[in-house]
Amino acid sequence: MHRLMQKQQPTVSRSATLTLLIAFGLSSSLGHADPGDFKAMPGLWKTVTRIVKQGQAGPPSTQWHCEAEDMDPWTAFADIAVPDRSCQRSDQHRSSTALSWTLSCPGAMPISGKGQVDFDSPEHYTASITLQDRGEVLRIEGSRHAACTSPSD
Repeated sequence: MHRLMQKQQPTVSRSATLTLLIAFGLSSSLGHADPGDFKAMPGLWKTVTRIVKQGQAGPPSTQWHCEAEDMDPWTAFADIAVPDRSCQRSDQHRSSTALSWTLSCPGAMPISGKGQVDFDSPEHYTASITLQDRGEVLRIEGSRHAACTSPSD
């Protein structure tokens, strides 16, 4: 019986250690994603935004902005102004080519929704904001055009 306990003890110890290592690995990778694993290229980006009403995209609004090598994808590509400024972003998920989140808009008639940014290449993405009972309310397309040449770009 003593031998049986000796054989089981290292197995239990190895299983417990393995479980702790897996749990630590999962929690640390979900909590702090490396900005370097996001596949968007730094540089000068053109962003075309269209407000969508009743399924029809409105006229384009174009903005240019530079993104540095150490950009935060949540600030660079998902900091999207929604029609209701009181909306809060939560439940954020990130992969190497996509960002997604849920929206919660407080008020007399609270609204929820979701946002999504999808990169089909390191130099091009599409994004949208969808709100409950309203459908898509914002559509964005971004494309990288050049390297940034100075901090004032």
